[in-house]
Amino acid sequence: MEQNDTGDRDGRQCSNRSGFTLVEIVIVAMIIGLLAIMALPSLRKAREKTLVTQVANDIKVFGDGFDLYAMERGGYPPDSHLPLPYHLPNTAIEEYLNAAKWSSETPLGGNYNWEGPDSYPYAGIAMFGVTAAEATMLELDKVLDDGNLSSGLFRRVAANGRYTYMLEE
Repeated sequence: MEQNDTGDRDGRQCSNRSGFTLVEIVIVAMIIGLLAIMALPSLRKAREKTLVTQVANDIKVFGDGFDLYAMERGGYPPDSHLPLPYHLPNTAIEEYLNAAKWSSETPLGGNYNWEGPDSYPYAGIAMFGVTAAEATMLELDKVLDDGNLSSGLFRRVAANGRYTYMLEE
């Protein structure tokens, strides 16, 4: 018996095609989509935590630089009155800080600014123009301080609305 092109010797249809059906592909795509939807909040939270940690580290390093300046020179530098975005009070402080990092935008938006004791009742590192949500800033406060933005070393100063890390009051 001869075999024809569309079947086997008995005339039955056979298929040599292998692959996935459309239904199987759609199911796999839906599963991948659901996994992505479940993972996005965790990824967003991890990214936010990384940015908060980076800012907390920057503030601590800057604080150490200002404290060293005060220890070696007998007091903190005067308030910064320079135009945006540079905000360093004087060139002498540059030997204690990374000026490029200080003058660049913070990972949470906005810029750092020195608020010296000649213009304020404190000496501190302020952040202004911050674009991060209040909840993110609260997380930063938990890393730096007591988790309360109205008290402690890191707080939102009522007079100017800036988030400030206090070095001296």
